[in-house]
Amino acid sequence: MTPMSNKCNTKSIPEISLLVSADSVDRFSTLLQSGIFLSVRQGESIGGLLASIPGFSKEYIQNRVQTIFVDGLPADDLEQQFSEEETVLAISAAMPGLAGAIFRKNGPHASLRTATAKKSNQLLSDKTVSVRLKLFNIIAKERGAALLAGGCLLQAASLRKFLNYRPPLAASIRKITINQQEADIKVLQQNLATDYIISLSITCPHAH
Repeated sequence: MTPMSNKCNTKSIPEISLLVSADSVDRFSTLLQSGIFLSVRQGESIGGLLASIPGFSKEYIQNRVQTIFVDGLPADDLEQQFSEEETVLAISAAMPGLAGAIFRKNGPHASLRTATAKKSNQLLSDKTVSVRLKLFNIIAKERGAALLAGGCLLQAASLRKFLNYRPPLAASIRKITINQQEADIKVLQQNLATDYIISLSITCPHAH
């Protein structure tokens, strides 16, 4: 697994670092609902991709990842392989209520679904697949801070909208660095309005 997107040249991706207050860093984890970009070889499995991400042990994946959506359709098998050039993978812990029971992987109510993600029968090659991984609820909360501290590729528009709708979190930013040059929030917003993909890291003072 490599943190790349097929849609961009990694040499042109701006590197943005945000230093935020310690009491707000966890709240930035909901940004991961918009998705981070990862690249795998065609034929890699969902479980294999997740296992390559720091903090996603085999036990964590089996016990915590209870709901999986592939391109908007529920899936059950962690061994399901990526075959399309671009795929959206969304994962969450068990969701409440009947909807949660229906969409839970290998759940007893799976027959109530209107559709389920189909496994590909096409011959696999050595192509690269761009996966947009979206993390929800407790998984984002438990793994989000570490992922953001290590750096993620995501759409610039996702961060721009996230900050615009959450003024208190925008106000919690203590330092902004763009390509190793210090900047202010206005310059950050200007960059986010013109860039497509950014490499983002978010840390708090005690991490230094």
